Formats: sequence, C-alpha cells, structure tokens
Amino acid sequence: MFKKVDFYILRNTVVPLFATLGISALLLLLEKMLTLFDFVINQGGPIDIVWQMLGNLMPQYLTLVIPLAMFLGVLLSIRKLALSSELEALTSCGLSLHRLLVPSISIALFLLIINVIVVGFVQPYSRYAYEELIFDVRSGALGAAIKSNEFTNLGEGLTLRIEETRESGQELVDIFAQKEDPDGHIFSVSAKRGNFFASPDQKYIVLRLFEGTLIDFDADQSRPRILNFDMHDLPLEVPMFEQFRGRGDEASEMTFLELWERRASGDSAVTATLHSRIARAISILIVPFLAVPLGLVAKRSGRALGISVGVFILLLYHKVLEFGLDFAADGSLSPWLSIWFPTAIFIFITARLYYIGAYKVGGVPLRNLEIIFDIIIEAISKMFKRLRTAG
Repeated sequence: MFKKVDFYILRNTVVPLFATLGISALLLLLEKMLTLFDFVINQGGPIDIVWQMLGNLMPQYLTLVIPLAMFLGVLLSIRKLALSSELEALTSCGLSLHRLLVPSISIALFLLIINVIVVGFVQPYSRYAYEELIFDVRSGALGAAIKSNEFTNLGEGLTLRIEETRESGQELVDIFAQKEDPDGHIFSVSAKRGNFFASPDQKYIVLRLFEGTLIDFDADQSRPRILNFDMHDLPLEVPMFEQFRGRGDEASEMTFLELWERRASGDSAVTATLHSRIARAISILIVPFLAVPLGLVAKRSGRALGISVGVFILLLYHKVLEFGLDFAADGSLSPWLSIWFPTAIFIFITARLYYIGAYKVGGVPLRNLEIIFDIIIEAISKMFKRLRTAG
C-alpha cells in the first residue's frame, strides 16, 4: 500500500511528466507541420488533410516522448527533494533510495503498458494511414486545388485556367477551359465566373459557368460554332485512381501479434522490428533508475547538469536503436549486436550511475563533471575579464 510520502512523490512526478509529454509532442508536431503544409500545397492537395497526417504521426513520436517525459518527471521530483533538504529528512527516517523509487516504478509499469499498446498496436495502423494519405495526396485522389494564373492539366486533353479564386476557392473568376480530342475536335469555353460541385451519383464533377462564350471547332467544318450563354454546365469525369497497397507489406506496419506469428519466416525486417519494439518497451523500466541519480545535486551548486546529460543519453540511445533497426532490417548486422548490445550498454551506464547515487559517499554521480564544468566556466570568466581590462 502506498503511504503519504509515495503520494507526495507521485504528485511531484506526474505534473512535470504530463507537462513534458504535452510540450515535447507539440514541438515535434509543429516542426513536422511546416514540412507537411509545404508538401500538401506543392502537391495541390486540400490543406485540412495536414491535421489528419499530424494525428497519425503522434503515435510514432510517443516512442521518444514517453521515455523523455518519464525521465524529466522523476528527475525533477528527486531534484526538488534534494534541493529542499526533504531527501535528507526522508533518508534519515529510514527510507532508502530504493524505497523512494517505488512510486516511479509504478508509473513506469503503467507507461510500459501504454507504450506496448501504442507501439505494438496503434502505431502500425497510424503509420499505414499516414503513408496512405501521402499516397492519396500525390495521386490527386483527395482532390487537386486549382492554382490561380496557371494552366492546369486535368487529363484527357482538358486544360483549365482560372484568373482568381474567392471565398476559399468556392467561387472562380475569369475561367478558361479547353478540351481537345484525339481526332482534332477542339472545345473551348470562357466565362466570367463559376464553381465546382459533384453530381448526385458522385461520378462527375460539374463545372458550372456563368456569363461566357462557348467555341466548338471541328476540323471537318469550315468555321467554328460560337455560342454565348448565361449558364452552362461542363461535366468532368472523376478519374480512377490507383489503390494504395494493403497494410502489412512492411514490418513497421505489423502489430506485435503479427510480428510474433511471422518471427520464424526468415524475414530480417520482421525479426529486427520485433527485437526493437521489445527493447524499447524494456527501456521504460530502466529510465527511473537513470533519472534518480542524475536528480541528486548538491544544494550549494544547484546545477541542472543532470538534465542535460540524461536527455543526451536518451536521445543518443533512441538514435542508436533507430540505426540498429535499419542495419538489422537489411541483414547487415544481427539484432543482438545492433539492438541488444546498445541496450546492454544503456543498462550498464544506468546501473553504474544508480550505484554511485545509492551507495557512494556523497551520492552525486556527476560531481566530478560539475567540478570540471565549474573550472571551465571560471577560466572563461577570467579570460573575458582580462579582455575587458586590456580593452
């Protein structure tokens, strides 16, 4: 059963954890959002599809965001206890560092379940949905935006040019359209304004034109036929687009159960992906043991060096696993070497830092690094003072 001190540590951990989770996810999505907007605009797709793409990217970012949020939540909680002398009071009452880890381990177990669900089952479907949206935007299956002051080829000899669009593209101004058949028959039309709408059977897109002129020219006739109209409907057949591939053609789009069923198939990509997901899941349980020693700081220094070192270790470990997955997927290296060996190093570094924090006198693993950092800062300060004096 949890005691009051456990709930106190939980409260101090959960608040920065969720704050980090939200901020990190938002920053990653904002960085990707600009790229997606540029891609969709250049492909002529609808802008609102960007939000669907970002939603499908969220589960992929959680593989990095969840461990990072867990690390900062635990570290900031322990750091607060250390700086306020509450940690000394708790340890003097007989509570060891291992006992203070119980709330953090419970959070890690909960996040482990969430991570397995997200990475093992949600992420494969979201990755497939994201790739399908990319495919649809490139193929034009989601609808192409007609750009102003440009000739747009709509296929089957049909060319369209619009001088101006209003009301977010719903009203078209100064329209020119021309369709040329293989036998030389040319059909041209110009209008002052118009708009698109779909036919009831969804097989045609109708371009409704107002106040225009229609020119029908046939090579067999000596002169073209010209017709002025107040309103004219120009039906455009909806093209048949290539269908996207089925899900599961790539190992990254398979769930845990699908990977497990195909583990004996000899496919290196399937084996590598399965190993990578298991390693990432286990790593969640290691993060609290990394955060606790790096959160131990001397009250007189109060430096946040542990935050920088821990974030660097987690980001490096994340990237190494990504590279390891790529090498194992193409058969260049064994998953035991490219995935589990870096994981073993990560566990060893974490165990060493935790041992120093829990059993060494002083219990500050980065104390030597802080001393070196102080020496460097002092040397730089002296150099600037000399430059100011010389100047």
